[in-house]
Amino acid sequence: MKLHTLGTGGPRPDPDRGSACHVLEIGDRRLLFDVGRGAIQRIAQKRFPIASLGPLFISHLHVDHIGELANCLITSWMSGRRQPISVFGPPGTAEVIDLLISRVYELDVRFRTEGETAMGPFVGASVTEVRAGPVVETTEYRVTCEEMEHGHRLPFNESFRSRWICLGFRVEAEGKVFSFSGDGIMNEALIRIASGADLHLQCCYLAHSELAANEHLRSVSQYTLACSDTVGKIAARAGVQRLVLTHFRGTTPALSREIETDVREDYSGPLALASDLDEFEF
Repeated sequence: MKLHTLGTGGPRPDPDRGSACHVLEIGDRRLLFDVGRGAIQRIAQKRFPIASLGPLFISHLHVDHIGELANCLITSWMSGRRQPISVFGPPGTAEVIDLLISRVYELDVRFRTEGETAMGPFVGASVTEVRAGPVVETTEYRVTCEEMEHGHRLPFNESFRSRWICLGFRVEAEGKVFSFSGDGIMNEALIRIASGADLHLQCCYLAHSELAANEHLRSVSQYTLACSDTVGKIAARAGVQRLVLTHFRGTTPALSREIETDVREDYSGPLALASDLDEFEF
């Protein structure tokens, strides 16, 4: 298998990093994980045929993970997709896609189907909403998921909290395991999804020293996004064979060295801080 980290930044604009998007190659299949800001450009830079990418696995419905969802659906259709792309995501995914296509981009789709008719009928997506458990199984791979903790202990009302489902994914193929934390912080579900993984892709938003800047960042590290003080502990507890970090707020050479030093306090295995367009074969 080979992992391509196409978007390794977070929600804030970064001149060097797009938002979350990753491709996992299994044989001639390319599974897509999240489609945040910059995803389509990075896919083009990799020369991936966008019409054949998929399925698409969505970790959660934050903008930095689905900001180019409509672009992905429309552009892949314009590029030759003639069957709906299979999309697996948390509850609410189908409604988001329906609103994007039927309301937000309704004129775009009608223009390309009623005027420029060469591409044929719009094919869109076939959506399966999932929670913890099996996601999809083929002769080539098996995907399961767990529900991650990502801001769930913040002071939301129960109505919102019951709808806020965030997923981490585990892919088993070719006798190996790939796991993806989404934006999960340390919890037992994350340890289960990453257990024994040959490669674990983990959110690491900040270096430990950055947390001293203000109370908001300390709260982010505690409740919302794993940072360098915990990601090594996650990897060590889960027994992952290789750890790749992503979803950085922003890095300098000094911060990257600090993150690695922080993680090394708990985890001694192979470690990489991913950049956009990196590749990891395993």
